[in-house]
Amino acid sequence: MQGNNFDKEKIKQFNELTLEEYNNDLIIEKVVKVDLVDKTDGSFIQMGLRPLVEDDIFKKFKDVEVYPHLPGLGRHVAIGERDFLIKCILDNKEVKKEKLEKEKLFDFPSYAYEFNKATILISLDFFIELSMKLMHRIKYENGKTILDNNYILNFVPGEMMKNKMIIISPDAVLWQKEKFFNEFTKQDEKMDIQIKPASMGKVDILVRSVNKIKCIDPELIKILEVEKSDGKKNKFLGN
Repeated sequence: MQGNNFDKEKIKQFNELTLEEYNNDLIIEKVVKVDLVDKTDGSFIQMGLRPLVEDDIFKKFKDVEVYPHLPGLGRHVAIGERDFLIKCILDNKEVKKEKLEKEKLFDFPSYAYEFNKATILISLDFFIELSMKLMHRIKYENGKTILDNNYILNFVPGEMMKNKMIIISPDAVLWQKEKFFNEFTKQDEKMDIQIKPASMGKVDILVRSVNKIKCIDPELIKILEVEKSDGKKNKFLGN
């Protein structure tokens, strides 16, 4: 239920901007197969944020206008989905893990040769060195970084990926996502946006996606752990 004194056009703009941001950062769609579903059960996971902000964001004023956007809100949901996928893969004991010496870092594409196509999630720690060394083999197309015309590279920050690379075949993971009809875009969306008036001049905003990893084929995924030649994990590329 929207607030009676809210400007509907500003709410529409907020929906469109937040969905655009979410869809632009939706890495999951490029990595795994996603099926949209109408119904969910208790095995689905919600990912999102619920900020409580000043309701001026949706009100119309004569003099000063508040821009109806909370930057980072949609991106946060998309990144949460990506991190959820990474955690599920790293926690899966059936996924094959292999060691890769730092001195042989640039040999990592050979581990993906058995897959016709694949997405490779790579620790952001390796970005500069790999980008420079493999520059002649990389092309940028439709927002994707493509290696050897077959492998999509995604550089991921964070502790989970510190010394790791994850090679994922397009058929490795089946992901289910609840769809939500959006009254402003007039179509089903992959993220739910709810706006409700709250007390004390606040507005309660909920953005979320509802997801489930239906199945993972561990035979179609590899985890590479980069180590120094002495067997110690390469915590930082420069070490």
